[in-house]
Amino acid sequence: CCIVLMLTMDSFLLPLIFLCCIGVSILWNMGSNYFMGEISYITKAVAAVLQLAVTLDYSIFLWHSYNEQLEHTTDHKEAMAVAIHETFASVLGSSITTVAGFIALCFMSFTLGRDLGIVMAKGVVIGVICCVTILPALILVFDKPIEKTRHKLLLSNMDRPSAFITKHYKVWI
Repeated sequence: CCIVLMLTMDSFLLPLIFLCCIGVSILWNMGSNYFMGEISYITKAVAAVLQLAVTLDYSIFLWHSYNEQLEHTTDHKEAMAVAIHETFASVLGSSITTVAGFIALCFMSFTLGRDLGIVMAKGVVIGVICCVTILPALILVFDKPIEKTRHKLLLSNMDRPSAFITKHYKVWI
């Protein structure tokens, strides 16, 4: 995940910051399982990876919103404040839907569904909270190193492949 993000994002340091923030949210989520008593080993094994996959896009939304706001203002803190507001507004609907889907797992006849549903629903909520609190702080603290590690996008222009695919859509189906 880190290597793919380093190649597709505009900074080599940014994916490490994303993964650090998501790692904190995973640790909080796993630590908060104490109130459940015992959870299945399968839930322990897959919850961290699922939480990473589900909440990584929230971090990417925040980063892109922050960059858009920097085009309008030179104040980094003001740009981040607006980016947090915009990200939270756009991520809220998606996260509520995801939480509802994971809560639906609780009604499975297997105990695994209940475990996984509760752990992942908590994980999404904790992931959103970390995305709008910890991640903005990390980005502002490491703003200069992020700028120093910027690089040219490797997959910046996808016009030709997308035009080819849409032109030959029947072959792709």
